[in-house]
Amino acid sequence: MSEAKALMTAWTHVAPDREEEFNAWYDTEHVPDIVALPGFLLGRRYACDGATPKYLAWYDAVDEHVEPGPHLQKYVADQTPGFRRMSAFLQHRERMNFRLMRDVGDTSRVDAPWLYIVHTDIPNQIAGEYNEWYDREHLPRLATVPGVLRARRYNRVSGPGPQYLTAYELTGAEVWESPAAHQARKTPWTEKMRSLFRNTRRSMCKLILPAVHRRQNQ
Repeated sequence: MSEAKALMTAWTHVAPDREEEFNAWYDTEHVPDIVALPGFLLGRRYACDGATPKYLAWYDAVDEHVEPGPHLQKYVADQTPGFRRMSAFLQHRERMNFRLMRDVGDTSRVDAPWLYIVHTDIPNQIAGEYNEWYDREHLPRLATVPGVLRARRYNRVSGPGPQYLTAYELTGAEVWESPAAHQARKTPWTEKMRSLFRNTRRSMCKLILPAVHRRQNQ
């Protein structure tokens, strides 16, 4: 969605015996409720098996002012009964707000079955070169790899965690370790910049709830 200039992510984790109830509530109530708020455009969910936290909710927003805005804050303060019940079971909750920096690939595709995320800090003194490398070389090369449908880069505005997030939408989990993907990442500049990553998180996540769109009349 080209009008989406920001991203809100919510990472959550619950005990295995609560997952069925938690997912039913999240998919049928929580995501639609948030997407209905002004400024949000769509929401979808992923599961990152074997990881803690396991669940990622992804919300495209018109800009970075939506997440701290009054509509979401009121929704969080005036929790529904389901919201209150599920909040008591959460073992992990982490919300972040990002500003879009770059978007390449098939921007019409919103339901790629896999999402690979690289979330990292970089020393302040080389942030300029880091951004130049990503935009001039790294993202364009990876966007040409067969099976990479889209790639987006974000800068964190608020919330815990590393400063930069890059998300690659994939046709399959195997795409990231394919020969073409390895070749795209094999450059001297890439080797230099990756050696400077700090606090890096990498997640391979499977789509479990396709995009819930904001209705046009809202």
